[in-house]
Amino acid sequence: MANGSRSGPKSGPQRGPQRGSQRGPVARGLAVLFEDKWLVVISKPAGMLSVGYPGFRGKTAQDVLAARYPGRDRIACVHRLDRDTSGVMVYARGAEAKKRMMSAWSTIVTERTYRCVALAPRDIPPLADEGTIDAPLAYNVHDVAYVPRPSDARARADALHAVTRYRVLARGSRADLVECELETGRKNQIRAHLAYLGHPIAGDEVYGRAASRVAEPRGHAANRLALHARVLAFVHPFTGEALRFEEPEPAFFAREIGAAQSAAQGAAQSAARGAAQGATRSSTADDISTTPAKRATIDDKNKKGAPRAPSKASRTNRRDTIPPNHRAKRKTR
Repeated sequence: MANGSRSGPKSGPQRGPQRGSQRGPVARGLAVLFEDKWLVVISKPAGMLSVGYPGFRGKTAQDVLAARYPGRDRIACVHRLDRDTSGVMVYARGAEAKKRMMSAWSTIVTERTYRCVALAPRDIPPLADEGTIDAPLAYNVHDVAYVPRPSDARARADALHAVTRYRVLARGSRADLVECELETGRKNQIRAHLAYLGHPIAGDEVYGRAASRVAEPRGHAANRLALHARVLAFVHPFTGEALRFEEPEPAFFAREIGAAQSAAQGAAQSAARGAAQGATRSSTADDISTTPAKRATIDDKNKKGAPRAPSKASRTNRRDTIPPNHRAKRKTR
């Protein structure tokens, strides 16, 4: 869904968005949400790079748009989404549009909201209902972001200020649906920040666990990162128009949470039935006058009170844990 508010100050030449027949799917799951002679807003599919890099021979979102808009106004990338992140992003059409967008990005962009499926490991405290992650990000030699340890003075000296606000929308037994808003826009920011809290995004092979892989329904060949750029709002750098674009996250995000909830409920019901049956057998064998239901309650209390050996993971301060591939020797800057 895309919508634009025409209230507010106007500056420079004015031209309304070109909607209608030009909007819709373009190629490989990419869809155009808005276009005019300065900008084009798209919904990027997961698995597609925003822009290429030296040696890359595949087709990027920028390549698809360049073929759609041939001419001297070259399509320019003004911000990026990770390859496996889907959602809303904007490109500039021409050097002047790129210059205006990038020079005023921090002031003209008014909202950047993402949704993701964050894992909820049993050995890690659950995410608060809402919170702010204010933790600097450093980058290793592979350009992967991480929150440096307090003792790593060198990494902290080079780290960039990064702030992510989040709130939990729904909880499951193994994962939560989380909405994140970016106060800063660092590379890998949401992924690194949630991993720092011990709740990596499902499907994240860099920051997550091996068991975090999730698959899209209906036979999609590749598993994917459960991260989606849902909302992008900004003031048009030429017309002054306030624009806001929103694309819902894939339906499987909610199914991941629902499936986890259903599995937890099923396990709880099965355990309750087993406890009740065990209590009945015990009452008969021991000739105890306690009713089965009451006996099950007593057994449950005993189970809850039994001491548990702490797991190895619970003895580790995960807030200072950096994934193995983050420990590569840093380049001298």
